[in-house]
Parts: sequence; C-alpha cells; structure tokens
Amino acid sequence: MMWFNGRTEQRILEWRAFRQSLTDWPTDLDRVATTWAKAPLMNYLHMDHKEQWPDPWRLIADNSYCDIGVALGMFYTLYYSSYPHKESMRMAGYRLRSSHKEVNLVICEGKKYVLNYELGRVVNTPDFFHSESPAYNYTVQELIV
Repeated sequence: MMWFNGRTEQRILEWRAFRQSLTDWPTDLDRVATTWAKAPLMNYLHMDHKEQWPDPWRLIADNSYCDIGVALGMFYTLYYSSYPHKESMRMAGYRLRSSHKEVNLVICEGKKYVLNYELGRVVNTPDFFHSESPAYNYTVQELIV
C-alpha cells in the first residue's frame, strides 16, 4: 500500500489508485478507515496549528503521520474520491475531559458516520458529541484550498 519507503511519486500513484477504487458508499468508508489505520505513526502535527497542516500531496510525500495526519488523510481521500457527500464533511478535534485524550475526527453525513474515533473503524455518533465542544471544526472549504 501507500506506507512504504519507495519514491514519493509511487506513493502518490498508489493513493490515486486507492481513491479510484472507492465506489461502494457507505461501505467503502470502512475501507478508508482500515487503510489509514495502517499508516506509520509518529508525532507530527498539532491541532492548534492548522496553518502547518500539509496539503494532500505533501502529506503523502512526507509519509509521516500522527492522529491528525491520519484524519487528514481520510478527509483528503474522501474528498478526492467519488464520495457523494464530500461537501458536507467536517474535520473536528476534541479534547475529551473524561478520558484526557485528544481525538481528531472526520465527520460524514451529519454525524451519521465518524472516522478516526476508533482506529480502523467507522462509528456512528459517539456519545461525547452531546457533552463536548470541539477544539476545532473545519469544513471542506476551510481545508481544501
């Protein structure tokens, strides 16, 4: 897959082939979640510094991912695929008081599907949506330049 030490151009071509293979919605949301769950993780981005977040091609070229990078990868994958609800997607980050952790989520179809809450799984609206406020909440127009 895309997570290997090959040339940047090869990773970008494999990412394009993966995006083009996504045609069965919403089932393919699971493929996006499971594929991005395999990305090599390291500290890379911070939720308070959106201006430092890479565009999709820089993200794939750098081949360095953290929780935000994985969420961005999912978001970019859906946006540049045939996903029919891409214009309503949101990317939101939460600092969960109850568990003292940060989560960076891709929210699809009005919170019907949430990616990156549980690694490798798509979940329906997590309970904390009712009690927590996002640290950030970006629309497609704010993330895709």
